[in-house]
Amino acid sequence: MEKNLFKYIWSHSKRQQIWILIVVALSMPTYFLAFDIPKLIVNGPIQGRGFETPDATQKVLPIEIGNPFGEQTFTLFSGFDLDRMGALVALSAAFLGYVIINGAFKLYINTYKGRLGERMLRRLRYQLVDRVLRFPFPQYRRVRSSEIATMIKDEVDPLGGFIGEAFATPAFLVGQALAALLFIMLQSWALGLVTLAILMVQTLLIPKLRGRLRMLALQRQLTARDLSGRVSEIVDGATDIRLNDSTNFERSDISDRLARIFFIRFDFYQWKFLVKFINNFLAQFTPFVFYLGGGILAIRGNLDIGQLVAVIAAYKDLPGPIKELIDWDYQRLDVQVKYLQVVNAFDITPLAPSRAQELQVSRVPHLEGPFVFRQVSATDESGKTLISGLDLTIGLRENVVAIGAAGDGAEVIGELIARLIPHSAGTLSVGSTAISSLPEWQTGRRIGYVGPEPFFAHGTARDALLSGLRHAPFRPAPEGTEMTPLILREAAASGNPQFDRRADWIDYEATGASNGEELAGRITQVLALVNLEEDFYAFGLRTKLSDATEGHGEEMFLNARRIFLERLTKDDNAADVESFVLTKFNSQLTLFQNIVFGAVSSPEMLPSEFPADSPLWGLLAGRGLEKQLYQLGRDASAVIVDLFGEVSDNIKILERLDLIDPTKLSDYSAALGRTEGVEFANVATADKQKFIRVALSYSEPRHRLDLLTDELRAAIVEARVTFRENLPEHLAAEFSFHDPDEINPFASLQDNILFGRIVDGRAGAVDRVSAMLREILEELGLSYAVLERGLKYEIGSGGRRLSLSQRQQLGLARVLLRRPEFLIVNRGLNALDNRTVEKVVRGILDMAKSDPGGFGVLWITSTESQAAMFDRVLKFSRGAMISDEAAG
Repeated sequence: MEKNLFKYIWSHSKRQQIWILIVVALSMPTYFLAFDIPKLIVNGPIQGRGFETPDATQKVLPIEIGNPFGEQTFTLFSGFDLDRMGALVALSAAFLGYVIINGAFKLYINTYKGRLGERMLRRLRYQLVDRVLRFPFPQYRRVRSSEIATMIKDEVDPLGGFIGEAFATPAFLVGQALAALLFIMLQSWALGLVTLAILMVQTLLIPKLRGRLRMLALQRQLTARDLSGRVSEIVDGATDIRLNDSTNFERSDISDRLARIFFIRFDFYQWKFLVKFINNFLAQFTPFVFYLGGGILAIRGNLDIGQLVAVIAAYKDLPGPIKELIDWDYQRLDVQVKYLQVVNAFDITPLAPSRAQELQVSRVPHLEGPFVFRQVSATDESGKTLISGLDLTIGLRENVVAIGAAGDGAEVIGELIARLIPHSAGTLSVGSTAISSLPEWQTGRRIGYVGPEPFFAHGTARDALLSGLRHAPFRPAPEGTEMTPLILREAAASGNPQFDRRADWIDYEATGASNGEELAGRITQVLALVNLEEDFYAFGLRTKLSDATEGHGEEMFLNARRIFLERLTKDDNAADVESFVLTKFNSQLTLFQNIVFGAVSSPEMLPSEFPADSPLWGLLAGRGLEKQLYQLGRDASAVIVDLFGEVSDNIKILERLDLIDPTKLSDYSAALGRTEGVEFANVATADKQKFIRVALSYSEPRHRLDLLTDELRAAIVEARVTFRENLPEHLAAEFSFHDPDEINPFASLQDNILFGRIVDGRAGAVDRVSAMLREILEELGLSYAVLERGLKYEIGSGGRRLSLSQRQQLGLARVLLRRPEFLIVNRGLNALDNRTVEKVVRGILDMAKSDPGGFGVLWITSTESQAAMFDRVLKFSRGAMISDEAAG
C-alpha cells in the first residue's frame, strides 16, 4: 500500500482535487471585494462624505485597486451614479449579495469535500478488508480480530474528514487569509506589517507546541487499541478465567491499562488547553494593536475612520482562517501518523493475488489427477518441523484415513492440501499443477475442509449452512430490490466492486439442485447424514408460531393438533401428555404459566423481568394469592440457600434449577434473615417481590421440593379468570391465552400441536410423543416446514449458542452440501462419541460412492476405530509417515 497519505489521496482523486481547487480560486474575488463594503458604507452614505448637498450623487460600487505607497489607483469598474439613500441601499444590498455568494461557494466546497472524503474513506476501508481476505493463513493466528476491526472502523475514520480537505482546505484558507491581509495592507501598510508579524509568530510557535500533542495522541491511540484487544480476549476467555479464579488478576490488568490511558489523556488535555490559551492570546493581541495604533493614526489624520472600521472588519475574518490552517496542519501530521500505522499493520506479504479470488460465475474446472507429495517438509512459525520428507500420492476418488496423535503429522497433510500452511521444502501438486498456483475460486469449491473448530458468522443456522455456497451472484435480485443506479455509481466512484448483495448468491448447481425445493431436500439429506436433523427439528418445534409459518397457515397446524389429540386418546399412553384445560391445574407448567394459562410475547413479560411498579403484581396478588406465593417462594429460597449457599461448585446445578440466579445467593440469604419471624404484612415490598418471583418460576416436577398444596393449586385455577378480566388494556396484546380451537401465536409449535406438555419423568413419554408428532407432521407434509423453522434459529456469534458437537456437525454439513471433489475432515468430529462418528463416516463413504462422479475422503483422526471402513490407512508418528497400508 502507498505509505504517503497525500500520494494515496492524489492518485485516487486527482480530477476531483483539481476541480475543487478551481472552485476555491473562483471564490476568492468576491471574498476580497466584500471587505471594502463596510468602509464605503461608513465613509459615504452614513458620514455623508460626497453628499454635502441634497441632490448630490456619487459613483457607487466602483472596483478599484489602491496603492499603499502612493496616491494612484487602478479602476476596473466606475460604479453606479446614485444619491445618498440609494447609495446606502445599493451598498447594503451589495454586502448582502457578497455574503450569499461567499456562503454559496463555501456550501458547495464543503459539501463536495465531504462527499469526496467519504468516498475515499469507503475506498480505504474496502481496500483494508480486501487485504484481510488475502492475508496468508498463518497471519490470522498472529493478529487480534478486535484490533483489526478497530483499525478499520475507528482509526481510519478521521482520515475521511481529512481526505476531502487535504488540498482544498489549505488553498481555501490561505486564499482567505491572503485576501484579508492584502486588504489590510492596502488600507495601512503599518497595520498590515504588524498583523503579518503576529501571524508569523502564531504559525511558527503553535505547531511546534503541538508536537507534544501529536506524540500523546499516538500513545493514546496505541494504548486504546491494546485495551480493545485485551477486553476482547477477556470476553472470549471469560469461562476459563472464572473457572480458574483469575478474575481479579484480569481486573488488576485492566485497571493498570486504564491508569496508563488516564495519565496519557490527562497530559494531553493539559497541553491542549495551554496551546489553546497561547493561540487565543496571540489572536486577541492584534485587535489591541489595531485599537491603539489605528486610533493614534486616525487621531493624527493618517487613517480615516472608514478605513479603520474596514481594517478591523477585515481582521475579524483573518484569525479564523489562520487558526483553521494551524488546525489543518496539526490534523495533517496526526492523520499521516495514523494512516502510516494502519498501512504498516495491513502491509503483509505475501498476499493472495487478486486474480485468485476474482468473481467466477461460470462453471469451475474440475481437479485433475491425484495429490502428489514429493519430499514435502513443513515447519511451524517457530521453525519446529511438522513433517519431513513426505512422499505420498492420494487419488481424487480415494477414501483414506490418516491416524496419529495431535502433533504427529497426520493433520499436516490435510492442512497442506487445504493450503492452510505452506510447505517449506519439496513439491505438492494435484496432477501436474502445483497446488499453490490454483485459484481460491477453484479450490474453495472443489476441495472441502472441515476442522475441529468451524467458524460461523452471526446469523441463523440456515445462513451458516448456506455460507459455503455463496460464491457469486448467480441470479439477479428480484425486480424492485436490485441496486439502484445511484448505489452502483457511488460504488464505482469509491473503487468498490459493483456486486449486488441483494442478488441470489446461492450456487444451486454445486448442491445438485436446480431450485429452492430441491435444495430443501439436499439440506434435509446432509443434516440427516451428520446426525443433526433431529436437533434442528427440535429447535423448530420450540419456535413460536408468531414467527413466519413458511407458507403453511394456522389451519394446517390446528389440523395436526386434532389428529394428534385423536390418536393420543386412542393410545394406551394417553397419560404421556398433560393437556391444557382451563379448569384444571397443569403440573408441567410453572405457577406463572398456570395463572396466565397462556403465553407471553417476550421475556420482558416473565416474572424475573417485572419492574417493581408493574401492574401485574396487583393481578397476581388477587384472591389472596400473594401471601401463599410469598411463603412458597421463601420456603424454596431457604432450601436452595441451605443446600448451595456455601458450595461454589454447584453453580451449574443452580443454573439448571433456574429459580435463583447463582450470583445472587447472598442477596436471598440476606432477605431470608430480614424476614425471619416477620409478619407478612410487615415485610418490605422488595423482599415480597423477591420471593414471589421465585414462586412464580416454580414447577413441582422439575424442582421437586414438594411445596405445592391442593389449596394453592385451586386458588391458582380460580385466579385465571380474574387475571384475564383485569389485565390492563396496554398489556393485553402481550399475552395470548390457550384455546382448544385457536392457535396461540406466543406459544411454541410443539405446545400448539400437543395442546399440553409432555409429562416430566414418565418413562419413554418423550420418545413416544415425539415419534407420533413426527409421523403426523410427515403425513401432513409439514415436516420440512418445522425443520426450516429450526434452521432460523439464531446461532450467535461464532455459533456459540450451539454446542461444540453441533458446531462440528454443522460445519461438516456445510461442506457436504456443496459436494466437493475431495473432502478433508481434520479431527472435525472429535467432540462426538465414537458410535455417532462411525454412523456419520459410514454415511459419508456411502455418499462418496453413490454421488454422481463420486468424491474422495481424507479422514484425519487419533484413533483406529474407524480405520476398517476406509480403503487405505496412513499412520503417522513424530512428524513422519510410518505406514501406508490397505485397510483390512
